[in-house]
Amino acid sequence: MEHEIVVEGFVLQVEVTHCVNEPPCYGSTNSDWDAQGERELEFKILSAVCYDDDGVRMTSSPQWSTASLAHHYRPQIEVALWYEIDARKRRQRRRAA
Repeated sequence: MEHEIVVEGFVLQVEVTHCVNEPPCYGSTNSDWDAQGERELEFKILSAVCYDDDGVRMTSSPQWSTASLAHHYRPQIEVALWYEIDARKRRQRRRAA
């Protein structure tokens, strides 16, 4: 699943390669994982674009390869991706109702 997100001035095209989103099951005594739920994802940055102050598109500089962006901004990227994934889930529930 692909998402377009904005992180620290970069517009990133990101592919989620693995996503586990199990809600908590309160009162479950099977295991801690069941009771607390589980959320994890893996992603790959497909492209990164930044814009200058005038809104003119610039290519990302060589010092910011997609791998270095993924490493440096991993927490911010994951937060933005979870926001998008949760929003998509809410929209699908509304359509089904």
